[in-house]
Amino acid sequence: MSKRCHERLRYLQDLLGFEVPSGDLGRVFEDALEARIREVEKQKFAETSRPRRSGPYGTNPRYIPARVKREVWKRDGGQCTFVGKNGRRCEARKGLEFDHVLEVARGGEATVGGLRLLCRAHNQHAAECTFGSEFMRHKRTAAAEARSRSSAAPAPA
Repeated sequence: MSKRCHERLRYLQDLLGFEVPSGDLGRVFEDALEARIREVEKQKFAETSRPRRSGPYGTNPRYIPARVKREVWKRDGGQCTFVGKNGRRCEARKGLEFDHVLEVARGGEATVGGLRLLCRAHNQHAAECTFGSEFMRHKRTAAAEARSRSSAAPAPA
């Protein structure tokens, strides 16, 4: 642990003096993790105890409303939903993506029933099964080139 990290931990212990009088590091650390998890969930999935009413979302068919993200995340348990031929569900909980069950190109919509969580590898696998590996290789190459061009472009003055 770095010196700065140790100082921050001790400071948090002091701040939690009334809630955790013993200064129990396990409890302090658990509280810090819970707070950070809530913060990241709010950022990534618009998680909130008081969600706003849904509104118009424009014309982008790939846009996924926050309400839908929250419900899909809860339904899928924050885990990839891919099930292999052996009947086992993928255990990935990292790098998850919201995937349209019916592809947007084929009329898929951003609804709770129309989305699922897939890890990056299984999302790519599903796309290759639908559109073909050569088509997806071409799309990935084109996207990488576009990213490269945009990062190399000079910033506007």
